[in-house]
Amino acid sequence: MKHKMIISLLLCGLGSMQYAQAQESAFQTSGVIMGLSNYLWRGLTISDDKPSLQADIMLEHETGFYAGVAFETYRYQGDEGIEKDYEIDYYAGYYLTVNDELGFGFNAMRYTYGDNHSNLEYTLSMDYNSLNLALNYDQDFETWYSEANYALPLAQYGELVIHGGYYFDAETMGFEDKGELKNSAYDLALRYSYPLLSQLDLLLEASYQEFEHDHYMIGLAFNF
Repeated sequence: MKHKMIISLLLCGLGSMQYAQAQESAFQTSGVIMGLSNYLWRGLTISDDKPSLQADIMLEHETGFYAGVAFETYRYQGDEGIEKDYEIDYYAGYYLTVNDELGFGFNAMRYTYGDNHSNLEYTLSMDYNSLNLALNYDQDFETWYSEANYALPLAQYGELVIHGGYYFDAETMGFEDKGELKNSAYDLALRYSYPLLSQLDLLLEASYQEFEHDHYMIGLAFNF
């Protein structure tokens, strides 16, 4: 639900590994299937701290244009308690690789849900070496979200990503503190990935949101 780690994992690599692969063919496909103990998004759990199955496939062109579709299961509070549902996301964008250190991206994503509602979000991003900066605007909620992600390669021990995010103009998100509606909120996260096999990664995440409890996730990702 909303902008999530699965998309970050795919898009952040467009300026390096995926760009190099694109030199061999005009089109390249990539994807991932994940089994996660929790669906975490911007410091929140979208699955009531329960497991989520997720998948994503993306088609890229050597010019930098790309498009893809993602699927996730989630849970929400319904009239009869916690109910299960699913989400299908459609996205497209363009990534400009300036050099080995610098790249810029634009992405539009339509989130659609099994209960028949949807929303559209636009993202502008910049990658400089291991730093990723992004600004997201949700057209339907009229909400802005900024984020910074810094990747720390740990040699043969995988990679650690430090994340910080900040909502502003976010009255429609319903964040409350002691009964008072807030128009801003921040979140922090640590994300760790470890290559178990050539195409299989172990994923760990711990996140904190200003008006929520801590949340944790462990999962497996199969890349193809």
